[in-house]
Amino acid sequence: MKTMKLSELKTTYELACNEYAYKFARKQDIHFDGWIGTPGQLTSFIDQYFFSMDDIIYDINHKCQKGLILKWQDEGIENSDFRMNYASYAKGLRFTDLKKHHENNS
Repeated sequence: MKTMKLSELKTTYELACNEYAYKFARKQDIHFDGWIGTPGQLTSFIDQYFFSMDDIIYDINHKCQKGLILKWQDEGIENSDFRMNYASYAKGLRFTDLKKHHENNS
């Protein structure tokens, strides 16, 4: 098996990260501002939404409904006492479920 040189690997990785970010921005109909840190870390969209590369890849690869990830982040801000990953939200878990669970166990 032939392996890539480090410079080729870095370039390929950055291209893939950028392609995911641009594809995601087109899907969500929002502007991709750029990376916070290096490509593959945290992304910024319209100076309002910030997503990890993992969440972007999940959204694209699982063909999640347009706007779902934006709703997840908005609801997460409104419900800052509770934490939920995007994959769980995409599968149907909601912050109201976490609140009910917390109230029932208090």
